[in-house]
Amino acid sequence: MRSQQTNKDHIMSSSFLFLPGSLALENRPFHFKIADVIQSAFSSCHGYVGYKLTRLGRASDEDVPSFLIVTREHGIILIDVVEERIIEKIESNGAEYWRSESGEIRLARSLVLDLYQEEVQSRLKNDLTLYDRKTRRAKTPILSVVVYCSNQATENYVSPEEFEITDLTLDQLDAWLRGLPYVYNCTMQDLDKLYGLIEGTFIYENKNPIIDEDKLVTINDYIQKSLRTTFKQDDAQRLASMQLPPGPQRIRGLAGTGKTIVLCLKAAITHKRFEEFKILYLFNTQSLYQHVQTLISKYYTLEAKRVPDFEDKLHVFHAWGGKQKPGLYSELCRKYGLIPLTLGDARGKAADPLAYIYRDLLSKLGDEIEPEYDLILIDEAQDFPSEVFQLAFKLAKGNGVEKRIIWAYDEFQSLRDGEIKGPSELFGSKDGVPNLPDSILAGKYAGDIPKDFVLPNCYRTPRPVLMAAHGVAMGLYSQNPTEMFYHPGEWEAIGYQVNEPQSLMISAGDSVVIERPDENSRNLLESLLTENHKKPLKLIQCEVYKEDSEQLQFLKTKISTLVSNQGVAAEEIIIVNLKSGNNKEAMLTIQRALNSVGIKSVIPGYVESADVFKLKGYVTITTPFRAKGNEANIVFVINAQCVVDDFTLRMRNAYFVAVTRSRGWCYITGYGNGMEKLESEISAIKRDFPRFHFTCPDIASIQRGKSFLNKSDKELDKIQELLELIDKNPELRHLIADRIKEN
Repeated sequence: MRSQQTNKDHIMSSSFLFLPGSLALENRPFHFKIADVIQSAFSSCHGYVGYKLTRLGRASDEDVPSFLIVTREHGIILIDVVEERIIEKIESNGAEYWRSESGEIRLARSLVLDLYQEEVQSRLKNDLTLYDRKTRRAKTPILSVVVYCSNQATENYVSPEEFEITDLTLDQLDAWLRGLPYVYNCTMQDLDKLYGLIEGTFIYENKNPIIDEDKLVTINDYIQKSLRTTFKQDDAQRLASMQLPPGPQRIRGLAGTGKTIVLCLKAAITHKRFEEFKILYLFNTQSLYQHVQTLISKYYTLEAKRVPDFEDKLHVFHAWGGKQKPGLYSELCRKYGLIPLTLGDARGKAADPLAYIYRDLLSKLGDEIEPEYDLILIDEAQDFPSEVFQLAFKLAKGNGVEKRIIWAYDEFQSLRDGEIKGPSELFGSKDGVPNLPDSILAGKYAGDIPKDFVLPNCYRTPRPVLMAAHGVAMGLYSQNPTEMFYHPGEWEAIGYQVNEPQSLMISAGDSVVIERPDENSRNLLESLLTENHKKPLKLIQCEVYKEDSEQLQFLKTKISTLVSNQGVAAEEIIIVNLKSGNNKEAMLTIQRALNSVGIKSVIPGYVESADVFKLKGYVTITTPFRAKGNEANIVFVINAQCVVDDFTLRMRNAYFVAVTRSRGWCYITGYGNGMEKLESEISAIKRDFPRFHFTCPDIASIQRGKSFLNKSDKELDKIQELLELIDKNPELRHLIADRIKEN
């Protein structure tokens, strides 16, 4: 079953968080003790304490104070910890140095703190609500403290006349912290701004043009205002991104909860903090190449004042790769002198071609594979077979419990694997013993670092659209539900709360009421529309036609109107075609229709390169598989008539992936009886919004419905054809039933 352990209680129990950073790796007892003192003293405050959280452009971590505290009540506090006893102050060339008892001479920590405080002041200049240009000082109070662990009070080496720094012994720190006056008390909005500026995540802020907020008229007006928010990490994202565990870790969440940006921040922070580390960032969607490198580069360049070393130290690899761009498989084949298999070689050999090529690689190389990465980050983990994880295990340095492998898993992204695989299944075994037991994710690492994170807040997809995606994908309003969670914790993991039944388990036959609360849906479009007397449920719209030509006519007319009259940029429109078969010809037909009304488009992976996505001035026409990892303001999901009658369940999963690409409006189109059935399901979902009302199905029926999902796509296509034939010819059902009775 899915793991029910979450970090939710940890987040909700206190408004003051601890971001341990690399504390668990450094394992310094005095620093652990001071972290406990700070957390205890500020337990009632709003904010956090971070360990060596950010360099703010300083040359190395030697130029960074040990702890940085940001609170609504007190402002910013910098604490530097001096562990060794200082015996002498030395002045040389206008600078001050300290000699420790061991004889080592270093730059005085008071000077380091003073220079860092100036960097904090400089960072706050980026927001005039936090900085006074007349006085050239931050409006936010900033205090700096040196804590001596081995010196007595009379021996401290901070000169009050030179620096505005308080010097304390370890025994004095707790009383000093508890005695601080509440001099700041800023708004939560200003606290969010402080977070973004100090952490450096303000670099991800959306730079949309200013619009007249009193005149929201077009679809683009609403979308742009919803996007014009200061980028900030929520508590769950911050806890996940701004620390480095000493061993394996899993991060889970729905599409749009921020897993990719969390992994990119973790990659950039580690690359900056441990320059000698070799890091691998692995993903499955080819169009993510540029996106991931951009996210990493933006943060790293701001903080380190140089570009990331993508050549030698930080590899951003697609799982497969090829001639045009390197991937993990192609690079390993090159390194070990193997001829790489192509998609043509693998197709038809196994249900999953990726599993086939990695299985082949593991069989040929075995123990020859050398550990080379200090940190491995795996994005889109739900799309990878266990063979990829087994190879990652071999590539990671350290023994099992020390291998820093962090994988981000999209909850509910794959009906082929309805239940999340545990580490014991993913990473393989040796002599019958799992390389990583499932218990490796239980509890926390030193420094209070959870081993299994859940990101509950969805930022990308508006709540009405997301619930229409979930409701259909799970078949909650169909005659035969296709997926079900029987533990309230499983619903909570994807951002819902169980109103009924009030029990530890949901059982077959129970009348169930599930609600998605406001706080777990952070896309602002719903509230903007409500405030302006618009109907948020119109964010998801169904169009039913009699034949394909009518669907095509709607598509080109609607897109032309969105671009010409509603101000929507062409590149912010994605068309996802659910119909299988001759995809290229079907999408070329759509392209020709758009051309007829002056709309340009690209077809990644079929006409253009697979990583050409959202090209400026061009609508993107794609498939659910290629759409993964991408998002757009407007999404059209076409040929949706194939969803409800797909006995193999693949189309419900494809539908979910397609719909959750939208951060604004989503149009579902199709034709015939199948589309009428789908519209009926979506109408029922909208009727009960923001809740689901359904009767819990029996777990055996769910498992029977998914019993053949381990078969190849080719086999599933044949099964689908056979089932459709039986459905259209009732006499065949009786014939098969009679044959079964005879046997």
